[in-house]
Order: sequence, then structure tokens, then C-alpha cells
Amino acid sequence: MTNYLKPIIDQQEATVKMNDYLHSNWWKKIRQTKKLTSIEQVYLPFWCFNYEATTHAVPDGMEGLIAIEPLSQMNAILPVDYDIDVMEEDLFPVQMSLDKDAAKKVIYWELFAKEKRREKIDVTIKDQWLVYVPYWIGYTQDRSCTYDIVAVDALNGKVDLPMKDTVISYLCEADERDLG
Repeated sequence: MTNYLKPIIDQQEATVKMNDYLHSNWWKKIRQTKKLTSIEQVYLPFWCFNYEATTHAVPDGMEGLIAIEPLSQMNAILPVDYDIDVMEEDLFPVQMSLDKDAAKKVIYWELFAKEKRREKIDVTIKDQWLVYVPYWIGYTQDRSCTYDIVAVDALNGKVDLPMKDTVISYLCEADERDLG
């Protein structure tokens, strides 16, 4: 059983976002140096941590949920009641583990940025599990036949430049597994 988040952005909307990104300024529109050749949806593994935190502003404590992509260390605070779906399909195996101390540090710094009195921040990690987050991957080709990718977060529709290296890492690993 695999935990995953359902995509909100469909393929058509992701294609529009990618083309807007590829042709975002007048020079790119005139030159049309890159062309979107295909698009697919992939699910990338994120470590998810349920946590409790107390701060000066919230002395009674609060519960939270954070998802951290282990290769890029990108993170997202999720609502505690966010719908997590389950599927039977196997997806990319996670390439790197992430321990609770690393998650605690990320949560601490997220809270540190928001808290005015920073001396009283306490974070407790309750549990850890894997969740797969959907991304639309667009494959591009330029005039010199060089290929590249563009990643769009299928939850919010944003072109996610920092995820490019992570996506390439997972795609290459899948190719190596399939070939060998």
C-alpha cells in the first residue's frame, strides 16, 4: 500500500503552465527556442512527519504535518487533516532516508522564522511515513536538439525549478533499474 496525494492540476492546465514558463518573456516568445514535446505525471517520494510543537505564541501546543523531499530538502507544511489516499501501485523507491532529528531541525527553523520570541520552541516528532506527491514533468527540446525537463507541482500548479535535479535523479534511477 502506497500513500499519495491526489493531483489538483490536470494535464491540460500543467501544459499551459509549462508553455507559459517556456515562453514567459517577449524574447522567448519570438525565438521559441524550446518546445514542449511530451508530458507525463510522476509521483515523487517525500518523508512525512507528524509533529507537536509549542512556542511562546502557542504555549498549549499545536499538531502539524510536514513533508520533506530527501534529496533536495524541500519541504511543505500540510494541514493536519489533508486527505492522504492509498493505492496498490508501486512507485519510485525512495533514494534517501531522513531521520526524525533532521525533520525536527526543519520544523524548528520553520517555526523560528515565524516566532517573535524564539527562545521557547519545542518540537516533538510523533511518527514518520512515506507519501508520494504528484508532479507533471514536461520534456522539452531546443533547436539544437538538446533535451530538458520542466516540473510543475500537480498540487498548486507552480513551475518547480528546484525539483528538476530530483526528478532527473529518480528518472535516471528508474531507467537503470529497467535496463539492468
